[in-house]
Amino acid sequence: MFVALSVLILTLLLIIIVRQKPKYPPGPFPWPFVGNQFYLRKLTRKLGGQHLAFLELCKQYNSGIISLRLGLNNIVVICDSKLIHEMLHKEEFDGRPWNEFIKIRNMGMRKGITMNDGPEWKELRSWSVRTLRTVGFAQRHMTELLTNELAIILEKLKDPNVRHIRPVISPVVINVLWTLVTAKRPSEDSRLQVFMDLLERRARVFDMAGGMLSTFPWIRHIAPETSGYNILQTLNDELKNFLMDTINEHKTKYVPGSEIDFIDMFLREMFAQKDKDTVFTDDNLLVTLIDFFIAGVGNTTATLDFFFLQIANHQDVQRKLHEEIDAVIGPNRLPQLEDRVKMPYTEAILTECQRLWLVTPIIGPRRVLENTTLGGYKLPKNSTVLMNVFCNNMNPEFYPDPTELKPERFYKNGAYQPDENIILFGKGHRRCPGEALAKTAMFLLFVGIMQKVRLLPMPGKQKIKAEINPGLTLSLKPYEMLIVSR
Repeated sequence: MFVALSVLILTLLLIIIVRQKPKYPPGPFPWPFVGNQFYLRKLTRKLGGQHLAFLELCKQYNSGIISLRLGLNNIVVICDSKLIHEMLHKEEFDGRPWNEFIKIRNMGMRKGITMNDGPEWKELRSWSVRTLRTVGFAQRHMTELLTNELAIILEKLKDPNVRHIRPVISPVVINVLWTLVTAKRPSEDSRLQVFMDLLERRARVFDMAGGMLSTFPWIRHIAPETSGYNILQTLNDELKNFLMDTINEHKTKYVPGSEIDFIDMFLREMFAQKDKDTVFTDDNLLVTLIDFFIAGVGNTTATLDFFFLQIANHQDVQRKLHEEIDAVIGPNRLPQLEDRVKMPYTEAILTECQRLWLVTPIIGPRRVLENTTLGGYKLPKNSTVLMNVFCNNMNPEFYPDPTELKPERFYKNGAYQPDENIILFGKGHRRCPGEALAKTAMFLLFVGIMQKVRLLPMPGKQKIKAEINPGLTLSLKPYEMLIVSR
């Protein structure tokens, strides 16, 4: 008993000493062993999201940068616009931590382009972005794929029983991405639907700090389901088996000089450099494909879901949108990517909707690569830092009345006005490599659907209530709307 009490007192003294270190960000008192984990979870549930909990803590400590201890892990959170922009452009913040959640998510391998860093990451990311462009990423081939998917969506929307639009649009992005990567369109009864369901469950169980699994790694042994461990393992097993089957099929059929998709291009490099120390390995290919799945499946679908809900709740904006669609495209042909530059108000709507409901309000996590300072505070090497970009995009200094939907923020004198303050796909070296696909998909699908329909709240209701699923990303709980053909 005396030993236990002594250990407890010593731990408390050490924590107090650490918290009193000069130039370390302020934050709530961390309790022994658990730190601030339970307090943060309670605040997150109360306010409806971790981004709102972080914002509240920054207000409490009157600081744009705060520190938390989650279990034995020290986390720094940035809620200040100036500091976020500074951090996004500094190389010492380009690293990735290696916590329990990330280890399991990456199958124990520091590979791929999302949760990796260092020279290997730089080479592989640069090559992947170039190669995706080569196989049609953000070019005409991808536009044709999206147009084909749009035709399928419009046919489904003719069903008068459709009241929730997300299930209709959810397969589209993964179908296009899978076709670019493998040169095959997945069938609707494939395992991809299982992956989408698992990814949505994963996004709700975890947060950007890694959730309970990262804070208390041992919890997977006593609560494998509630900690999210079983979801990660099931997703890993399903994805690995499916992707390795696809990779091995490509290896069997590979013919040098006839590469048509991402996997073929990767195999060309792998075979050409097989006797060298290279980034082109089976492990890097597998984890990179997983990165594409995780980033590409949910985010664009969730963003479009928010678009449609907001446009149904703002009939004045929808009317102006229909006027621009009718003037530029008309009622007969489907939209093309070339129409985008002629539709500045539509572009402003997309930007403003995403500003208001960014599905990734917290970005990161980043690992500090060397001792540095930020906002006057010292951040030791290997510190984990999260950026609350919600605070930037809702900053009233940039966007007066930030909770109001006002496309005119980005529409001046009949032209679209880009804004350097807004953060939608990150910035700097870790800017989202799927930005081109996401923007193309959002424009073509949003405009293509709105060309043919009006979206309204259900009869007897003035607005559709937005109920949020918080987690790694934000998504809407199922809602109903009235879909009327134009």
